[in-house]
Amino acid sequence: MATILILGAGVMGSAIAVPAADNGHHVRLAATPLDGTILAALTRSRDDHPRLGAPIPSSIEPVDAAALTADDAAAADLIVLGVSSPGIPWAVETLARLEAAVPVALVTKGLVANGEARPLTYADALPQMLSHKGITLPALVGIGGPCIARELAERRPTAVVYSGAAMEAAHTARALFQTPYYQIATSDDFVGIEACAAMKNFFTIGVSAMLGRHQRDGEPVKNPVAAAFQQAVDELEALSQWIGGRPSTAYGLAGVGDLHVTVGGGRNSRLGKMLGAGQTVAGAMNGPLDGETVEGVDVGRVLGPALRAAFAASELDAAGFPLATAIIAAAESGGALHYDVAADPIIDQRRRA
Repeated sequence: MATILILGAGVMGSAIAVPAADNGHHVRLAATPLDGTILAALTRSRDDHPRLGAPIPSSIEPVDAAALTADDAAAADLIVLGVSSPGIPWAVETLARLEAAVPVALVTKGLVANGEARPLTYADALPQMLSHKGITLPALVGIGGPCIARELAERRPTAVVYSGAAMEAAHTARALFQTPYYQIATSDDFVGIEACAAMKNFFTIGVSAMLGRHQRDGEPVKNPVAAAFQQAVDELEALSQWIGGRPSTAYGLAGVGDLHVTVGGGRNSRLGKMLGAGQTVAGAMNGPLDGETVEGVDVGRVLGPALRAAFAASELDAAGFPLATAIIAAAESGGALHYDVAADPIIDQRRRA
């Protein structure tokens, strides 16, 4: 039996605790300062996670992250970061306080600004952040692929991909979590997996906008959505390669697979539908999505300066990225999304090559 410490008791941190607990491991689910309500509810009962909408195994131990010590971190075989991208600074400070010296896996999705240079994925950025705090991890594992948290907690069939610079760590993490319902592939394209995991949220906004824009009798028609989906995949392939990943990764679980499931539901999809119906980013974020983290918007704001610099240097051809350009403009201005498959060209990056 292994001991797994999960930092973040939100939906994904709690969901990934389920297969680990089912495998008989000792799972400690540590609540961040934003998880107070969750911690109180789970301390009373594991029967109904207040945000997940599903029970979690009674063997999972909810704890307050503030009460953790370096001994707690040293006793863990693996630490999992279950926070959203805005929670990464807190996670870095916590790992430093705990003097973490065990492998770390992350379900966090996002990109980190690097001036006007290509943005960094957490594969590169997190070790840098920790080194500034005097922490060097023995290994870092990225987790990508299509996974709705509630469905995983309900033990619905789920397929994901684990990756790392050190594949031994990815294989070890896979052994801890894999179950008959939670199937785990592995990949050595760490940067590509992390790039796709971040950008699928970004492109989901544009694809989902077609769900709100093109409708028949109040229901979305499918052809425009499919056209935008293909455009998103082509741009995802080109951008993930630009950031440092392999093109083929965009067509796997972390790319096409995760884009598909994210368009099907979630905050990024909801924002996209609102934009397709004519709302602005600012109107949606200050209204129906007030207080929500929509990570695709954050990714767009990181991508913007770097992508414009790449266009100016002829490193990338701006004509090949109409969907990304439109989403970035909306994210940066807080305005409307000016993209529609009825008017904008569908550009197959592979045919352009």
